[in-house]
Amino acid sequence: MLSVEYMYAFIQEEVLGITMNKYRKTQQQLEEAERRADRAEKNVTLNVRHTSTSLGPGHRGQRAMSVSRETTRIVRV
Repeated sequence: MLSVEYMYAFIQEEVLGITMNKYRKTQQQLEEAERRADRAEKNVTLNVRHTSTSLGPGHRGQRAMSVSRETTRIVRV
């Protein structure tokens, strides 16, 4: 027969495993979102440059654009 302490330790390990898998999945999703944001920011910059240069040298209506991102990482153990 298994002791109560052994069963409690087993359950704690299972919960820890589930929690760590959720953390890893969330971390991967965050990293993928950051990559998408970087690509989108690059595309916006390239599109703004392309639009400004395609309008010709006499065009003075150049646009300025700023994109900012803030990420917060929370690690709980």
